[in-house]
Amino acid sequence: MDSLKKWSVALVVGLLAAPAFADLKVATSLSDLADVAKAVGGKHVTAISLCKGYEDPHFVPAKPSLMKAIQDADVFVSVGLELDGGWLPLVLPGSRNPKIQVGQKGFVDASEGVDVLEKPTGTVSRAEGDVHPLGNPHYYLDPKNLEAVADHLAQVFSDLDPANAADYAANAKDFDGKMETSLAGWEKDLKPFKGRSIVTFHKNFDYFIERFGLKLFGTVEPKPGIPPNPRYLSETADAMKSAGVKVVVYQPYYDADASKQLAQKAGGVAVEIATEVGGTPEAKDVFSKFNAAVSALVKNLQEEK
Repeated sequence: MDSLKKWSVALVVGLLAAPAFADLKVATSLSDLADVAKAVGGKHVTAISLCKGYEDPHFVPAKPSLMKAIQDADVFVSVGLELDGGWLPLVLPGSRNPKIQVGQKGFVDASEGVDVLEKPTGTVSRAEGDVHPLGNPHYYLDPKNLEAVADHLAQVFSDLDPANAADYAANAKDFDGKMETSLAGWEKDLKPFKGRSIVTFHKNFDYFIERFGLKLFGTVEPKPGIPPNPRYLSETADAMKSAGVKVVVYQPYYDADASKQLAQKAGGVAVEIATEVGGTPEAKDVFSKFNAAVSALVKNLQEEK
């Protein structure tokens, strides 16, 4: 009897110590989306990103390991606007997971509900470089847009897992509130620099620039996806000097040398800023990503004077 009692106690303790399984397994094409999914899902969700923050989200190798990573996912969240259009159409079918294919309840386009910038008018020509025909897909650089993503995911998770709908709604509300509070601080920090111009490597900072009242002077790339040549860098540097623009922003997966060359020619500074969670050690989540970006810009725009 004593041995049976001990066995029963051990069984109960073992069950209590066993890890709880998430109600929804979520995969995303972008690290920011995985971070928001974790915030909204809380204890009910596990989330992974196929693209790491230090990888160019335009060009992710469609490896079998990515297909395997999502074969049991309940939800797949695409950044949308064809940012992942070069590799996701290969990875999703390769997963052989019917729940997350385009058109199914488990597939989510996170760009729905976002006010998209730079929608091309007329025919899009490849002569203009790697232009996105649906508009600029880097909307996750505006904190407000991540609130829209959080609200969208709360609804999706609630539809798939009604038992925990109240938690998803509460978590999204908490996320939105924290983002609003943080945004007020970031706006205060950048307010003294409204109207100031910066140069970015690619046109992936436009939403951030729009939100915080900065201006885009130009890009290190002469056209999206086209590497700069020496003549272009010299001409751009001369224009920066004339306008008094000295800050060049680039991401970990772009050509740091070209950015530094341009900044040096212009008498300025090249600053590495993560646009995605995990892009730099400081960008541990979406909030610290924006904290780091704002701090870096404040520091370097102050020194520009």
